[in-house]
Amino acid sequence: MADDAPVLNTLTTTTKGHSIVEGDVPEALRRRYFVDGRGGAGLGFYADAKISTPAFRDRGRHLMAERSDPNTIRDMTTIAQHRGWTIVMARGSSSFRREAWLAGRAAGIEVRGYRPTERDVQELDRRIDRRIVAGSRRQPPRERRSDSDHADREPPPARGSRPGWNAARGLSQSRHHSDPPSLRQTDVGSGGGKSKSWPSPSARLSM
Repeated sequence: MADDAPVLNTLTTTTKGHSIVEGDVPEALRRRYFVDGRGGAGLGFYADAKISTPAFRDRGRHLMAERSDPNTIRDMTTIAQHRGWTIVMARGSSSFRREAWLAGRAAGIEVRGYRPTERDVQELDRRIDRRIVAGSRRQPPRERRSDSDHADREPPPARGSRPGWNAARGLSQSRHHSDPPSLRQTDVGSGGGKSKSWPSPSARLSM
């Protein structure tokens, strides 16, 4: 079968200059699937190690799926986005093309091959809204804080009301007003270098 021949349930890139390398997928998808090159052209991506039918096949510029499973189609769309595909052609069943259009448009990819209904457009709007909400929930809490959160914080206490500062100030005052038992002073004028004790200020007042 020629590479450009239409294949049932396919996403085909029409974007030039972007990756069409088989196996060029996000690492998260690579860890989710079992990849095998047997069973047909391209690489088969299997959801389980024991099943014989792949969820989809990767043929470089074609991503093919036998079924119209929404989860599989979203993974195919994720691969298309990862490779830089901005325009894709959806071929296959109506349910496949509809889901490909929804998944692709929600990811910012132009999807050709399906004409959406009014309800499809409404469904797309809801998916985009859910994606926005989910993205905001994944942000770190520090980034989601509003200005009102900072406004609710109590301002730091004034210098005079700080417990540590008041304690230090009280200690300083107590040292200032307390009288030591005696003050020792060297009598250098006597020539003997002797020390004599002077009474404390409170003791002198009582004399």
